[in-house]
Amino acid sequence: MAKVRMISVYIKKSIYVIAAVCIALALSGCGSVDLRMYDSNSSEESTTSAPVGTTAPETKAPETTSAVAVLEPTETYRDDFVRCEAAICYDLTEEKILYAKNADEKIYPASTTKILTALTAIEYTAPEYVYYVGSELDLVAQDSSMSWIAQGSSLCRNEILTAMLAPSGNDAAYCIAANVARKIYGEELSDTETIDYFAVLMNDYAKKLGAENTHFTVPDGYHDDDHYTTASDMLKFAIAAAQSKTICDITSQPLAVVYDEQGGIHSWDNGNILLTDTTIPYEVYGMKTGYTDEAGFCFVGYAGMDGKKIITLTFNCEIKNRYADTKKLMDLGFGLYDKDYDYYSLPTDTEQED
Repeated sequence: MAKVRMISVYIKKSIYVIAAVCIALALSGCGSVDLRMYDSNSSEESTTSAPVGTTAPETKAPETTSAVAVLEPTETYRDDFVRCEAAICYDLTEEKILYAKNADEKIYPASTTKILTALTAIEYTAPEYVYYVGSELDLVAQDSSMSWIAQGSSLCRNEILTAMLAPSGNDAAYCIAANVARKIYGEELSDTETIDYFAVLMNDYAKKLGAENTHFTVPDGYHDDDHYTTASDMLKFAIAAAQSKTICDITSQPLAVVYDEQGGIHSWDNGNILLTDTTIPYEVYGMKTGYTDEAGFCFVGYAGMDGKKIITLTFNCEIKNRYADTKKLMDLGFGLYDKDYDYYSLPTDTEQED
């Protein structure tokens, strides 16, 4: 039965990649992605000015704004069940934590930050909103992961989200921050000010989702000692993202192809190697990888099988353990955990991204 499931997953993933390329090549402009990634409601905010540090303007999120209720773990696996510093396995279907390790300890999220960046962008801009790529790219660390969008180009919301989430483009994250901040607080903001003001919006959104120990300063997760969270808070963001069709459509694609507004075509491979892993019987929907020296290797995973959906979070892993820990947690969530199987003999992760 497991072999049948694996074959089925492989076929579906292969068809998905081919379909994604064909759809993108056949379309242009905003519609190239919006046919698949959309929100039925997006709130529009009038431009106002407010000092950094104030509460962001009240809005109604297009897909979810309610705080997430998370139950206590129901299993008794010990901390040594996984090798990463902090971890959670969450049954999204039953709404319960199956495993937790150091869930409330301070961690650095690296590029998993972009989950909250995407949620914030979706709250404040509609799918047809056009993001202009400007001089804010000069603020991006040059040794960080890039989507290589060009200054002077422009992309609709779902395209810029794809540029951020698929190849983990820090340049796209800064573009999102600058455009959203100027939309809400005023076009006169400097590039540096837009990043600070967008952090206000991110932290406000985090609180709406029930986060208690999160403070973000940048949209991409590039290391900053004052940019931190916990696995428990990141779970709240992951649950909200799992409810977003826009985010899930993007993060479930092994290959993303989009057009910018100037007609340029962009093709990005997703850094999540589980999307093309034919050895697993469940279907992976995402969600986001991350890496910095200080954060270690991180991953927020989302998968489904037989009507059940599982979210996993692993933080501060060694390179050889990130996906091994994730598979172990996913197997636990889907009732497939085999205590005699050596999860750590799997191929090692080779991706390093900020």
